[in-house]
Amino acid sequence: MWYTVTLVAGILLLISSLFALRESLEFLRNSERAVATVIDLEHIKGSDGDITFKPVFKFITNSDQEMIYRHHSSSKPAAWQFGEQATIAYNAAKPSEARLMTYFGVFNWAIILMSVAMPMIVIGGGYHLSQAVLKV
Repeated sequence: MWYTVTLVAGILLLISSLFALRESLEFLRNSERAVATVIDLEHIKGSDGDITFKPVFKFITNSDQEMIYRHHSSSKPAAWQFGEQATIAYNAAKPSEARLMTYFGVFNWAIILMSVAMPMIVIGGGYHLSQAVLKV
């Protein structure tokens, strides 16, 4: 029974990852691009007292609107330096909806969900396939 639950959960996660992938591709297709510059490194104090650094970017939209984008994750040591530049994609109608144009920055949930779904499908599906082949 647990193999069936694993297989069904894996399939549901795979479907969710495909929806997330479709949403990411739709966002990319309809978004504008700009060059963003790191203007600050926020100091984030963790529960263990450790300090990590979260980059803050500034970019100018095609309509000459200045926007600030705070990256969703922080790191130690700092992954970005002051003045470093990166490409950012943003929704022209709502420029506050922006994503850093990195592989994980664009496809984050699709990657996470798919990386959990695939082993579950292999384990659950492999069990049922082996039962059918071995006729146990």
